[in-house]
This record gives sequence, structure tokens and C-alpha cells, in this order.
Amino acid sequence: MSARLTDVTTRRPLAPVRRNWAAWVAVGVLLVLLAGGVVLHSPWLSVKEIEIAGAEQVDVAGRLEDAGIGIGAIMVWLDTGSAEEAVAADPWAASVRVSREWPDRLVIEVVERTPALWVEGTTGWMLVAGDGVVLTVADTPGTGVLTASVGLASFPAGASPGSAAWRELVAMTGALSRSLAASSTVVAEGGEWWLETPGHRVRLGHPIDLADKALVAEVMLADGLPPGSTLDVVAPRRPAVVPPTPIEALQAGVEGSGEGDAAPAVEGEGDGA
Repeated sequence: MSARLTDVTTRRPLAPVRRNWAAWVAVGVLLVLLAGGVVLHSPWLSVKEIEIAGAEQVDVAGRLEDAGIGIGAIMVWLDTGSAEEAVAADPWAASVRVSREWPDRLVIEVVERTPALWVEGTTGWMLVAGDGVVLTVADTPGTGVLTASVGLASFPAGASPGSAAWRELVAMTGALSRSLAASSTVVAEGGEWWLETPGHRVRLGHPIDLADKALVAEVMLADGLPPGSTLDVVAPRRPAVVPPTPIEALQAGVEGSGEGDAAPAVEGEGDGA
């Protein structure tokens, strides 16, 4: 009987020991979590440097500031997707990539849109990118790209108009060489569009197939046309050169400006029929 009592007495303390061990494990886990929280929120893992690449027109710093992202932001909690959306909201930004470089650097890589033409709207001029997005608005157009005054409506920066005429104009700009585009203007006269280039006018007709018409005009202008003559590409597969009128010939400085001395039309249908 005494042996059994002794055996029972020696085994009873085991239960409290197990309970104490579980408590210590719980305390340890809590301490680890607290330490992790302190580390994650410490200045050691906060943004100390923002590297920006490829941005000349995009206001990266301003866009990030508006989104509440900047120096001091906690790296682990920083939402790179939100940062990309904030910068991509700038009309000049074609694409944006934001990445974290541990422990404390944020890298912003931007690909900007390229200006393609100035379009006159009802309230001012719009600088338009090659994909049709309005980059900025101004009272007067700049230089170095094609200009167009064809009676289109005004749009704010960031807009991407979807009208057929807008798309045709943008497509035409992409078909022209940079040098010809920079020295030319598209105008609307009598319900038709015209391309005014140094020394020649190009009849485009209605804003349809403008990219094809631009390619034909580029080739024929490069081959050389009689001074003062008009190039008709209303039917781009059958372009025609229309001789200058006596007045046009005089303005172009052509000798012998009478109608009989004008250069003959190139084979094709000048009226585009």
C-alpha cells in the first residue's frame, strides 16, 4: 500500500509542469510577434530613397505625394500597385513599373508617350501623342511636329477621343516622316482636308484612309514635283499632280507661267473619282 501511495505522489507534479511549458511557449510566440512588429515598423525598413528612371515630363514626385507615398513609408506595407496607378494617371506616362529594393529603396521606372501632333480645338491647341492621348493643352501650338486645324472639338489632358476623324488624323501622323510632318499643316477647306507642305498642297479629301494617302504623298513629294503644283491623293492608288494656275506659278517663281506652259498632270484621276 505504501508503495502505491509513493508512486501516485511522485506523478502528480507532472500536470502543472506541462501547463507551465505551454504558457512559456505562448509567451515566446507573443514576444516574437511583438519583435516582428517593431522591426517591420522601424525606420530600418522604411523608404529612404526613391529612384526615378525615364521620367522627363511625368511629375512622379507629385503623383506619389498625392497618393500619400513618399520617404518614410514602411516598405513591407507599401502597395506598389497603388503607386503605379498614381504615376500612370499622368497623361505623359505610357507605362509605369514600381519595385522595392530592400531594405529601403523604391524604384520607379517610367516609359513616356511621344508627342506626335498639335491639334487645334474649339478652345485652344492640344498636344497629342502617337496613341491619340491628349498630353497637354496650350493657347498656341509648339513646333517640331505636325499641326492640324480641321475643326475638331477640344479635349482635356489625358483624354483619348475615339472619333473616326481623330483616329484617322493620328494614323496619318504616324505614316509621315518626322521631317515632313514637322514642316506641314493639315487644314480643312470646303468640306475636305488638305496637307500644306513647303512648296506644295496635297488634297486629301475626306478623312478616310489618311495613312495610305500620307504614304503616297511622302513618296511623290520626295520624287520631286513641279513648283507650285498640287498633289491629289484622294484616290491613293491613282494619285495625280495638278499643274499650278498662272497665279500659283507666279507665286512659286515658275518662268513662263501661262496656262500653256504649265506642267502636264501625272496620269491618274485628280478628282479622286
